[in-house]
Amino acid sequence: MLINKEQIFKYALAPAAVIALSFVTFNSVFFYNEAGFATHVRTIFGEEKVVDDVGYATKWFGRATAWKKALSVQSVLTEALAINDNSDNDSLGATIEAFPIVFLGNVDAKVESSARFRLPTGDQFLIIAQEYRNPENFITTALVPAIKETLQATASLMSADDFYAGARSEFAAEFENQLNDGLYLIKRKEVRGPRGHQPTQTAILQAGTEQGAFGDNNASQFVTEKVMDSKGLPVRKQQQFRKYGVEVVEARITNVDPNPQYKQRMVKVQQALAELAVARQNRLKEEEEKLLVTARGEKEVEARRQETLRDQIERTTQAETEKQLAIINAEREKGRAEIEKQTAELLRDKAAITADATKITADAEAHAREAVIKADGALQPKLDALIAINKVWAEAAAQAPVPSVMMGASGDGTSRQDEISQLMGVLATKAARDLSLDLKVQQ
Repeated sequence: MLINKEQIFKYALAPAAVIALSFVTFNSVFFYNEAGFATHVRTIFGEEKVVDDVGYATKWFGRATAWKKALSVQSVLTEALAINDNSDNDSLGATIEAFPIVFLGNVDAKVESSARFRLPTGDQFLIIAQEYRNPENFITTALVPAIKETLQATASLMSADDFYAGARSEFAAEFENQLNDGLYLIKRKEVRGPRGHQPTQTAILQAGTEQGAFGDNNASQFVTEKVMDSKGLPVRKQQQFRKYGVEVVEARITNVDPNPQYKQRMVKVQQALAELAVARQNRLKEEEEKLLVTARGEKEVEARRQETLRDQIERTTQAETEKQLAIINAEREKGRAEIEKQTAELLRDKAAITADATKITADAEAHAREAVIKADGALQPKLDALIAINKVWAEAAAQAPVPSVMMGASGDGTSRQDEISQLMGVLATKAARDLSLDLKVQQ
């Protein structure tokens, strides 16, 4: 069976047209709201609403403009901006070229910053959508000028020297504070230095020029002060986007690039600081070496003093020991002498007692002999003595030699025996007389 062209158009192209018409109708009636987005919807019926739930919603052949609930504005240098332009960035944020600021003291610089804002919901978001129509307009006409103004107001609070001397974190904190709570109203004030005061050397340069002389001794300085209200609180200029309920999620200062002249001066200052640091280190080294030499000298002196003190202590200890030994020996000798003295006294007392006893004994014996003598006239001793004497004479007479020739008796009729007997009688009488012995018998 043959099929003509009309049948082919009827059965093939008609369903495709219906499908395409249905697709177009569906896309004109419905749209899909992504997560993290809020969509501003305007229908053909004049209805205007905000859709922030994830999923499909109706727009009834009207327009639906998607807004990110959090918008980001980033400023980068020209080189980084060129790289970002070649990348695939979404349109619901802004990456702009870093714009110049001027620090207090007329030093210009370019600032790289990053800020993130959270949009409100409900009627406040609808007011923003009605006022600015799309997020690009809101970023360009509301957020970017606010960021620029806030950066310049923050730069007016300090000098470039202060920033690079350690006030980076203070600069970032003031930027976020003013972006969120409003700009400080400041006034410029001239402060004259005291007579004889020399201005402090800085690295501040005029934009595109070399820094001139420091000035005279009465050089004046310009400072900025915050304007205070009657309660002593800073007066602020409110950020316009804050009136719509937009919140600042975060604000960061990522880089500050000063002008080339200031960079050159910074290099010179850094070089001077480096030389100063080297000189200071050399001075500290010299001082440390001086302290080291002093410490070594003190160490040697202390070592010698300790040696002398040790010798002195040893000699003192030795002398004290010898003294104590001498005292001990003297005490020992003294004790020995005391013992010998006591021994001698004991011996003396004993000898005295013995002598007294001997004397008493002798006296007693003498008294006894005297008593005996007085009793019998010492008869017995005298008799004993007489007997002993006669015994001696008798022994002598007995041992007298006898002549071998005996002669006749003498004329008187006595012999030798008679002579001896007479001699013995005479001797006995003599002995009795010597002994005062009375041989008479007492009646």
